[in-house]
Amino acid sequence: MTEKMTEGRIRLGQEILRRRKAMGMTQEELASRMGVSRQSVAKWETGQSSPDIDRLSLLRDVLQTSLDELIVPAGRDPIPAPAPPAEDSVRPAQAGPVRTFRLLPLILGTLLFCCGLGGLAALWIFSRLHPVRLADWDGSLHTGLEGYLMATGLWPVLLLACILLGCGSLTLLYLWGTRRKDA
Repeated sequence: MTEKMTEGRIRLGQEILRRRKAMGMTQEELASRMGVSRQSVAKWETGQSSPDIDRLSLLRDVLQTSLDELIVPAGRDPIPAPAPPAEDSVRPAQAGPVRTFRLLPLILGTLLFCCGLGGLAALWIFSRLHPVRLADWDGSLHTGLEGYLMATGLWPVLLLACILLGCGSLTLLYLWGTRRKDA
């Protein structure tokens, strides 16, 4: 990298020297117009140092040229054309795990929601297929889903189905909210 910097300074120095002589200026005249010493101009021209970025714009004006012509070697484009992407690019290979990781919460939320909803639906269907009429000690009659759950003792299954449905719903709502913020 140091070699490239040195080559760049030498090239810049040669361009300053060439343009100064083409305009018929001495080092002293260029130095006075630039507000620097003659020794600074001599160091620029020999590649021992280079002008500050602020001085480059003044140098451009004094030498009546563009910064590209001063800095970029002759025969090279100031801005290189971007290289076409290779077919076996690294990006698609790296994008796979990232995309999978972003889809994981969506898949998990959907799975939780569907399991909870399926559990509730299964309990309701079983209560319809196997109707129960359960009388309580105070004479109240329990039928339908409530009677089925009391008769079979499946209250924990109902609780689990509700928890799964709630967790899935919250996950999907959270993902929907973050997706709307990103858009």
